Amino acid sequence: MQRFLKKKWEKVLSFFFLLLLASCGNNVIPEVPAGPDGDFEGALLEGREIWGTHCASCHGPSGQGGRGAKLNDGKIFENYSEPEAMINVINNGKGQGMPAFNSKLTLSETEAVIRYIREILN
Repeated sequence: MQRFLKKKWEKVLSFFFLLLLASCGNNVIPEVPAGPDGDFEGALLEGREIWGTHCASCHGPSGQGGRGAKLNDGKIFENYSEPEAMINVINNGKGQGMPAFNSKLTLSETEAVIRYIREILN
């Protein structure tokens, strides 16, 4: 009887694991393309890592939005024509929804994630 229950439990867990994988869909953080020389730019790779760690959970893996604003539709350039304007929002937060990251990210990390947003997500 115990063996039967163990096999049933394994089947149930397998089903839910497959369901979880299927629900992930296109939840992939966009890769940084290699440059013409085949190398990857370090700042963009760092920005991707920061995006995945601090931003994707609210703004979506590819910037499609969610709890946070949509950032992959080009409107970021309308609202923040200069990257420097984004530094203030990332460092100090914005309203109730966007937390401040000034205690979590250095200036160079903030600049790297801004480059990733502007160059890869858009």
